[in-house]
Amino acid sequence: MESLSFVNNSIRRMDPDVFEGTKNAFIFDVSYNLLTSLPSNLFDEWTNLRKVVLSHNQLLYVDQLFAIAHPWFIYLDFNNLTDVDAILHPNMTSVITVLLANNPIEKISYTSFNFKVPGMRFLYLDHCKIIDFNASYFEHLEKLNTVDLSFNLIEVIPKQTVGFGTKLEIDLIGNQIRQFDAEMTYNVKRVYLSQNKLRSLGRTLQYTQISEVSVARNELEYLSVEDLRGVHGMANIEFQGNRICWMDRFTFFTIRNDLHYLDLSNNLIKSLNGSVKYLSQLKSLNLTQNLIKTFEEGEFSGLNELSELYLQDNRIAALGGQIQLIPQLLYLVIRQNNVKTLSADQIPERLQYLYLADNPFKCDCRLLMFLRWLNSSEFPVTDIPLCTVPVGTNDSSSWFLMCPEPCSCSCTEDSEEYFMALDCSARNLSILPEFLTGNFTPYVQSSSDLIVHLMRRLEYEQTFDSQFAIRDEVLSIDLSNNRLSSLAKARLPIGLRQLHLANNTLQKLPESMLYSLPKLRRVTLAGNTWECNCNTVGFKKWLLSKMDIVEDVNITRCSDNNDEESELGGKVLWTLTDLDLCPNEIWFYVYIVFGLLTFFLICAAAIILYNRYELNIKVWLYAHGVSFVKEKDIDKDKRFDAFISFSHKDEAFVIKNLISVLENRKPKIELCLHYKHFIPGEFIEDNIVNAVQLSKRTVLVLSKNFLESEWCLMEFRAAHVQALKDKVHRIIVIKLGELPEEIDPTIKLYLDSTTYLTWGEKYFWDNLFYVLPCSGQTQPKRKSFPIFLNNGFQAHEESELKGIPLT
Repeated sequence: MESLSFVNNSIRRMDPDVFEGTKNAFIFDVSYNLLTSLPSNLFDEWTNLRKVVLSHNQLLYVDQLFAIAHPWFIYLDFNNLTDVDAILHPNMTSVITVLLANNPIEKISYTSFNFKVPGMRFLYLDHCKIIDFNASYFEHLEKLNTVDLSFNLIEVIPKQTVGFGTKLEIDLIGNQIRQFDAEMTYNVKRVYLSQNKLRSLGRTLQYTQISEVSVARNELEYLSVEDLRGVHGMANIEFQGNRICWMDRFTFFTIRNDLHYLDLSNNLIKSLNGSVKYLSQLKSLNLTQNLIKTFEEGEFSGLNELSELYLQDNRIAALGGQIQLIPQLLYLVIRQNNVKTLSADQIPERLQYLYLADNPFKCDCRLLMFLRWLNSSEFPVTDIPLCTVPVGTNDSSSWFLMCPEPCSCSCTEDSEEYFMALDCSARNLSILPEFLTGNFTPYVQSSSDLIVHLMRRLEYEQTFDSQFAIRDEVLSIDLSNNRLSSLAKARLPIGLRQLHLANNTLQKLPESMLYSLPKLRRVTLAGNTWECNCNTVGFKKWLLSKMDIVEDVNITRCSDNNDEESELGGKVLWTLTDLDLCPNEIWFYVYIVFGLLTFFLICAAAIILYNRYELNIKVWLYAHGVSFVKEKDIDKDKRFDAFISFSHKDEAFVIKNLISVLENRKPKIELCLHYKHFIPGEFIEDNIVNAVQLSKRTVLVLSKNFLESEWCLMEFRAAHVQALKDKVHRIIVIKLGELPEEIDPTIKLYLDSTTYLTWGEKYFWDNLFYVLPCSGQTQPKRKSFPIFLNNGFQAHEESELKGIPLT
């Protein structure tokens, strides 16, 4: 008997001699039972035992069970074992595989495996409760090929050297590792760290010769040059399921000649940043579920061996020309993106499988070129049919499944733009097709559908009895060589690019229609019976502004078949002037021009006169009650309107002939007078300065007596200084009588450089009232002014005063 199997029973215990006489058995399997322990001498006489399977029991210990028997394969997974040190014994040189997974083991020690199973190749400790990893616990296991510590509770791999085993594979999947500082020697070839909590690689992979590594489903955000520094021989890397949003351009440069498989799926990558272009041996690149929109120039230029490219579930709107540069690409997946159109020159020549599902393809003329190319050869095979409708579909609401009769439809290209062209030329039309009059709104106002009968082969040799349905805007209309006489009812697409109207019987075009087509690039108009009169002026101006797009503008001529005799027949329309087209209305424009010229001349003359006699005009207006022409006073905070400065020898004359008139004026002018407002006991100099500063103007009654008085001269100097300080003309000089030839130089200079008033001259009072500020708000018209003449007071009517003009 070579094999004993009691699998999937309810065995709870075994006697020590139950298998007496079966010492030649090779395999012993009692998995899936209820054993909690076994006799320690059960296998002592089993000299040929190779495999012991005790999985899925309730074993608490197996002490001394393998003290004498040394099977090659020991399976103890899914039990309740906790003491690893008691399981194995020294010099178990024949043991190849030990399976201890799914036991509540919390720790292992230096003696758990060292010196006991030196030939062990496979050790499985996954799904236990181990909290640390120490390479010294395995340092004497020179033949160890796989150590599996997946799904334990390890958080930190401290700094140490992992040098045991041969072509070692280390499985640490599903732990809680957030820090990995171990240094791995050339013995380590495969490391699996997926489903941990690594936020950066740090020194994890530096200077290693690992051939395959997985750091999937961690918390990585960046990949830098330092992460793979010194790495050699790495063929496969898995980074899927992280948070990677950026990669350094030279991240993979050190393994550019080694890497075959790179998985960056399910990350946050927006740009590859040129990081993969150096991977000359890469065969498979997975970029599924990222945020990629576009590829930079030369993104895939160095991927000479790439055969599989996965771009599913990104945000790619246009494929661009970068993928076409991958010479060996056979398998391309662009499902679940935002691709609306494709062209043949974007697809690599050797591509065999193209997966396109769940993209918002726009079935227009641009895509039609791609569909025709796709149908022209055996490869590539696609996963879904594009733009198809079953043959025989009869939808009455979609009349545009067929091109509107009697026209024909086709896709055309103009300046790298594809659109639908409606050809209604040479159809003997005398009225517009209904399609162009808006009668089919809202179904189609600016578009039509073109059906192209093409069969398509899909993946797994599937075929569909269907045809491509292409719908696109009609941006080219050809109505030439017909008998159309009017386009008044036309409703043309606003984005129209081409309009051909040559060789009809059109006499005019609606200007509103012409100016509502801003995107026109090609127009033909010759061979019509264009009328040339006043109504044609707007059409001619449009022609002049569009000479670069009207292809036959130099042969678009006025009709010579009109009933009325005209000298314009046969002339090129754009060469005519407005006078040629509308001679009867030219005088209307002449009258308008003459009237405008006359008006501008009158305005210019008025401005010149006003600038020359501005002061006289303002004085006259102010004297007649138009007070708004007076400049606004800037000294609202000053108490007096004017300080009257005069010699005491002229006091009687000044009071009777000047002050009395000013004080009796309505509105009243507030005067500062030395005999009223100088403060007794103060210095005369201070009184003079205060009077000047508190007054808006200083009136100097300049006479021979004034020039002989030192106090009067002081008052002039104080007023002059204040005027210079405020930068305002504050001094009003009234010259009284003849002055001596030699006078104070300052006063003489002032008289020579400013205008002053002379007592008794014409318009004296008008000029004085105009330059004096007043505290009142209005200036009513006056019928008479009280003044003193010849030293006597008299009341004079307005008409008797020469200085005051009549109103």
